[in-house]
Formats: sequence, structure tokens, C-alpha cells
Amino acid sequence: MLDLSTPAIWHPGQTDEDIQEEIDLMMVRAKYTAAFIKGEIHADTFLDFLDETGHDVFDLAQQWNLGDDITS
Repeated sequence: MLDLSTPAIWHPGQTDEDIQEEIDLMMVRAKYTAAFIKGEIHADTFLDFLDETGHDVFDLAQQWNLGDDITS
């Protein structure tokens, strides 16, 4: 099994419901990431998921230091 680190985000003052929602989101992120790495979903599907969950994929690419020197 592929284990991935996809953190839950905790903020002071969160309710039990808020932290449970964050844990649920963490699990969804881990499943989508694992499916993408295993080739079970296409890159477009993974990028759409990231976009739909509030992530700017272009900003992520910069943070991940992706550039023109990417090799497959």
C-alpha cells in the first residue's frame, strides 16, 4: 500500500465538527493523490480535484518548483 502524507489543518478554536471535516478532507486528498500516483486517474482529473478544493494549480506548480526541466 502506498502511504502518503496529506496533513489535516488544525486551527486554535476549531470545533469538533470543524476538525472532523478537516480530517475527512485529508482522507479524500490522500485517496486522490494515491490514485493519481498509481495511474488510476488522469492528470486532468487530479488537477480538477485540486482546483475544486480551492487550490490554485499554477501556484502549486511554483511551490513544487516545477519548471521546464521536468522529465518523465
